[in-house]
Amino acid sequence: MRDLRELILQKSVEIIAENGVRGLSFREVARRAQVSHQAPYHYFKNDKEILIAIAKEGFSALTQAMQSAAAAHVQNPLKALTAAGLAYVEFAVKNTGHFRVMFQRTLLPIDSNIEDLPEADATHSVLREHAQSMLDAGFAKHLDHAGMTQLCWATVHGIAALQVEGLAGASQGEGAQVAAATQVVESLALLLEK
Repeated sequence: MRDLRELILQKSVEIIAENGVRGLSFREVARRAQVSHQAPYHYFKNDKEILIAIAKEGFSALTQAMQSAAAAHVQNPLKALTAAGLAYVEFAVKNTGHFRVMFQRTLLPIDSNIEDLPEADATHSVLREHAQSMLDAGFAKHLDHAGMTQLCWATVHGIAALQVEGLAGASQGEGAQVAAATQVVESLALLLEK
């Protein structure tokens, strides 16, 4: 019954995209999946298990999207970083339900590290690798690796979160959203130039 598990996850993601993480309930998931209200419990003990499954799925897809986008620019670290950043924003906008779950601090105990969710660590590793490639190529000499990584993540995640919440060009349509994201990511790239 792998298909039912996937259907439960899919309906959970839809609910979260529409109503936020707090809008998730097993009863609503079951209603949308057209199964008994007990069916989700056959696959997940509670809503936290569903959220962890959604986060893992999301981080795996985000890692792949960033790597695929950057792969076309292997010889140019600045273009690779820019492409990965734009892929991050595009993923967030197209996968709002996943994105809203992926960065929930409540998924892990307060004393946990990112390594406790290996899929999240893999995504962050992509960013760390691009930051190191930039530094190795002589960009942003005033930053160290940690500073470069944090600056890139904060900038890209910030524009992604604004767009997911309907800000930063959202009222003018998808084209304006893409333009806003491109402007922010490319502005960061300009700031990082040698």
